[in-house]
Amino acid sequence: MNAVRLEPLGSHHAYAILAGQDDLLAREAFGALWTPEALAVFLARAERWRPGGPIQEFAAIGPDGDGGAVSRGVMVGGGGIHRLGPGLERHQADISYWLLPAHRGRGLGHALAADLVQRAHALDGVREAILRIDPANLASQAVARRLGALPAGLTEPHSAGGGHRAQRWVLEAGD
Repeated sequence: MNAVRLEPLGSHHAYAILAGQDDLLAREAFGALWTPEALAVFLARAERWRPGGPIQEFAAIGPDGDGGAVSRGVMVGGGGIHRLGPGLERHQADISYWLLPAHRGRGLGHALAADLVQRAHALDGVREAILRIDPANLASQAVARRLGALPAGLTEPHSAGGGHRAQRWVLEAGD
């Protein structure tokens, strides 16, 4: 059984994100702490993106605190698959994944990232998953290694922006 279930990110996830965000998540995934207004605008835009389109954002639903089934679980994090963006070639998809603080350290990051990579590689023409990871984020690097991704030896702007830098990791389809 999967440790997480992905569903399209939408406005009904706002409370969990706002209540659960912390400085680490803001720096490494969002670029800043979300305000309710800015998050509402982003989530409304995400709801208009089409399934299988060039930009997809997901909420990760995991087991509730009582060990209940994932199908009726709680939001534990999220992630995205972006086929358009700086530094991407036609055969690449940028994969991002993040966990809310209360759900870190439970092995959910690997399940979340693995599902995103599998979905990306199933898209027509995608042969490489690109992961951009903060050099200090050892947990995310461990997830990437467990997936089979390898560091590309490049440091580039982080997708969170703000002058933040990230190491590029690459995972080819079939790895």
